[in-house]
Amino acid sequence: MKKIYLPIVAAMFLASCGGNEKPAEQAVEQTEMQPKEVCTYSYNEESTEVLWVAYKYTDKVGVKGVFDSIMVEGFSESESPAQVIANAGFTIYTESVNSGDPTRDPKIREYFFGKMQNGDQIHGSVKSVSGTETEGKVQFLLTMNGIQQPIEGTYTVVDDKLEVKAAITVDTWNGSTQLGELNKVCEDLHKGSDGKSILWPDVSLFISAKLNKACN
Repeated sequence: MKKIYLPIVAAMFLASCGGNEKPAEQAVEQTEMQPKEVCTYSYNEESTEVLWVAYKYTDKVGVKGVFDSIMVEGFSESESPAQVIANAGFTIYTESVNSGDPTRDPKIREYFFGKMQNGDQIHGSVKSVSGTETEGKVQFLLTMNGIQQPIEGTYTVVDDKLEVKAAITVDTWNGSTQLGELNKVCEDLHKGSDGKSILWPDVSLFISAKLNKACN
């Protein structure tokens, strides 16, 4: 009796303890053998947007606007979405400034950009990009009023959309005189509840673009 049942019991024991290991190991081996998907990213020219936010009143209320005309160059394909902009440059045409107020925009063109050296254009070029696939820092040079200055911003990549953010002050480009000229002609529009007319030198910049993604 022992000779009959012992092999059966042993077989049942082995099946219960080791029967699930082989399929799991095979699944791991099959997964490891599958080729890894490689994706490359490239710049989508038509999706570029340049948004700016200026600030007025004592309590610093934001005034949003965009530039409708911008030229970009130097973008390249990369397996890293952030590195697509590593050697990029751009030119913003200030005549295209658009704050959504047809009475304000001509004043910005004439009394702010119009009083600057080479004020019809703003040039930028990326110097370095560092971080992860989804966020990090970007350093670039910005030329305005005939002055080139380095600035640092941040980038994020969400759903293949790349956005760069930076905060600047126009004083860095000797723009305080022009800002004062603009505030004079818009004095009443820049008065807050305290009766003070203030136009701050701080400006927030947001540059975004959708990236083309191709995988194989």
